Amino acid sequence: MPDGRDPALVRLIADRRLPPLPPLPAKRRQRLEETLLAWIQSNRSAPEVAARLAIHPQTARQRLHHLQSLFGPALADPAACFELEIALRERAVRFRPAH
Repeated sequence: MPDGRDPALVRLIADRRLPPLPPLPAKRRQRLEETLLAWIQSNRSAPEVAARLAIHPQTARQRLHHLQSLFGPALADPAACFELEIALRERAVRFRPAH
C-alpha cells in the first residue's frame, strides 16, 4: 500500500488484542474503544481522557475500570498498549461516520 500500512498485519493485531470488545453491544464497544485509545494517547490520565472525549471525569474513570476488567495486565504492558493503539486507530479510521 502507498501509505505503508499493512491491512493484514493490522487485522492480526486486532484479532490478538481486541477479543474482549466484540461481544459488547455496538454503542458500548465504540465508547470503550474511544476511551481506551484516548487513555493510551494521553499518558494514562483519566482527567485528560475526560477532556478529550468531553465527558465527566467520573464517567471516564468508570469506563477505564471496565476496560481494566476486560484487558487486565495487558494495559500495563507497553508492547500490548502499542498494539492496542495500532488496532484502535485503524478501527477509528475505518468506522468513522461519513460526513
